[in-house]
Amino acid sequence: MKSSSKNLENISDNIVIVFVLMLLIIDFLPHSANEDIAYPQFLYLAGLNSVIALYIAVKAKFITADMTGSLKRSYVFWFFSIFVILCGFSFASAVNTTLVLEKFIELIIAFCILVNFTFLLKNRLHLLPKIILIVCIVAFLQSAIELFHFKRNFDKASITAALSDLALSTGNINILAASLTIKIPFILLGFAHYLPKKRIFLIITLLLVTTTIFLTAARTAIISMILLYILFALYNFKINSFNKSTIIKTLILVIPIAITIAISGSILKKASQNGRYVSLTNRMEQINTKDASTRARLVTWKNTFEMANANPLLGVGLGNYKVESIPYEKTQNDNSTISLHTHNDFLEITAETGFFNGLIYLSLFVIIGIINLKRFFKSDQIETQSLAMLSLMLIVVYGMDSLLNFPMFKPTMMIFLCFTMLFTIINEVRSNTSETILLKNSFYWVIVIVSLVTIYFANLGYKASALEFLIKKDDASGYKNTILTGDEVIKRLPKYKNTLTTAESFYEYAGIYYYNENKMDQALKYLTKADKINPHFGRIYFYKSLISNTKGNMDSAFVYAKQAFYLRPRNINFYTMSTQFARAKSDTTEILKQHKTFTQYRNIPEAWKIAANELQKTKYNKKKLLLFIEKGIKEFPGDSTLLKKKSDIAAVEYLDQAQAFLKVNNKLKALEFYNKALKADPSNADIMQYLAFYYYNLQDYRQSLGYFLKALELRQFDSGRTEFFVANCYLKINDKVNACKYFNISSSKNFTDARSQIIENCK
Repeated sequence: MKSSSKNLENISDNIVIVFVLMLLIIDFLPHSANEDIAYPQFLYLAGLNSVIALYIAVKAKFITADMTGSLKRSYVFWFFSIFVILCGFSFASAVNTTLVLEKFIELIIAFCILVNFTFLLKNRLHLLPKIILIVCIVAFLQSAIELFHFKRNFDKASITAALSDLALSTGNINILAASLTIKIPFILLGFAHYLPKKRIFLIITLLLVTTTIFLTAARTAIISMILLYILFALYNFKINSFNKSTIIKTLILVIPIAITIAISGSILKKASQNGRYVSLTNRMEQINTKDASTRARLVTWKNTFEMANANPLLGVGLGNYKVESIPYEKTQNDNSTISLHTHNDFLEITAETGFFNGLIYLSLFVIIGIINLKRFFKSDQIETQSLAMLSLMLIVVYGMDSLLNFPMFKPTMMIFLCFTMLFTIINEVRSNTSETILLKNSFYWVIVIVSLVTIYFANLGYKASALEFLIKKDDASGYKNTILTGDEVIKRLPKYKNTLTTAESFYEYAGIYYYNENKMDQALKYLTKADKINPHFGRIYFYKSLISNTKGNMDSAFVYAKQAFYLRPRNINFYTMSTQFARAKSDTTEILKQHKTFTQYRNIPEAWKIAANELQKTKYNKKKLLLFIEKGIKEFPGDSTLLKKKSDIAAVEYLDQAQAFLKVNNKLKALEFYNKALKADPSNADIMQYLAFYYYNLQDYRQSLGYFLKALELRQFDSGRTEFFVANCYLKINDKVNACKYFNISSSKNFTDARSQIIENCK
């Protein structure tokens, strides 16, 4: 049967280009009222899929058999399809199935993008130059906007603040770097082959893009750029042979990189911090096992592998990593910090969906690489070679980012994985026959229905993200002048999504709102519900402890405080509260136990100070307490707080002994220990007063006066008593002027005896 107006070939090229343009503008969607930019982007993609699928279903009554054949013959399509299906199987093993549903819907959106654009672009490779131009224009605008935003922030604040605030279009600095890096292959291939008349524009675009990337200081992106230039050189020398012209064409594109390095280097030198924003050379040198972020990532990978080992068949459930990883990290991450992602998509997929599916996902990348390498080296058609190299470059960038970051569920990256797969699928040997078999297109309505279903769930995710945005604003403000109330949070609870992007349950935040509204029973109710969704943070028990304490139930408060602490033994807030309750119960054994646990994982001076304070309040044996503090000082010899605490306790001990000697009228021994107390803590106003009264009672008024005046220098006393005795000392040494001065000060502080002295001596 001959091609006719009924088949897919009749769909206008211009419509296809419009659909491609609509796909690539997701980085410019507004997202100011959402916590995560991914949610409005996925909703947009679900809607776009529905429009495209409906258009194909209505416009193309028939499709050509070679179009469906491309999918049927493609290992890439089948591996991706199996991967998606196996991700769905992880429903069976997931503790939180709503997280599986959310991520599975996002994979279905990606699958529909792949199918839709494979059908649209099959036999339309003549549109590739226009597609490349669109990608380059998007890259130009995206980087230009980011640099403008950077310049504006730099003028208002500082370079460091401006650098930290990059990623206006993506919400994350590493995702920004990756989303720009994955557009560089289009710029390079456009310059070398597809867009010879647009080379000046492409060089300017490359300059803007690489400058933005270098300013993000993203190491993965920099490594990917190096690999891209190696592949680009290989492409040039393979297509054009090794000659002077090819070398010049290759080196021309090194010029923007050299300019970029100079520009970004001069900017980074002015940044005030020495961590991420350092020179490019230093940043690359940080890629070693001694670097803190690298070590943290290696620990996270180890945890992820252990999680996968514990659930080898189906994993913990797609999307469940951010919840199920928390117990593995409780002795590694401070306070309430969690990883959310393992910074390696291959490991994360393995942990979430099982070893077999992890192997399938990894194999997808290997297959794409092998297929395109074969086409590049074996084909004698330059168009086939060029598209193969473009696909190869894309999979290298995406693969590198997958190894070291988490691009999988980021729409700005996911669409380029879809492009990589569909370019590989449609880059086949062109048929010269004018005859094609037409097939009925009724099956495409299934894609329409599936796309419409994804709109529903993506919209629920969008609403949940909008609610999370408001919750996080209230949380950041300490729940003062809140936008929401507990009742409003419950009213707006998502229909299926039960956790925030940061893994906490929405119920947990509802409980916190009710706690701050003094609705303790409601708070307990929703905190208990939250505990069934994510019990690993410890914050639920923290608030239950506060609620029990408010209700006067100290035993329950102590139990909840301990549960919170032992769930997150590196959390300084939980540690502080739990030791306070232990002190209230005079449980010094528990204080020491918690101190040992905390310092085992996070040995900091503050931990020793907190334990010492609580032990001191329990009237813990002073000698043992001093030994405890001395251990802390050995750990942190330069810490002033521990040294001060030791001085305070030693001074109190000496004062007690001095007072004991005074009671038995051993004044010499008393003075000895007063002086020891003063030596231990020379800036202690109370010790000065003790010595002042000691000499006052001995009628040594000059010595007494000196200590009283030093006490007043060290601290302001509100009672007026100290000033009264200063005045008496002056009176005893016949200095009525100063005596009256201090009697008046004492009287102004309402010290009753001062008034009579003024009447008697100051008229």
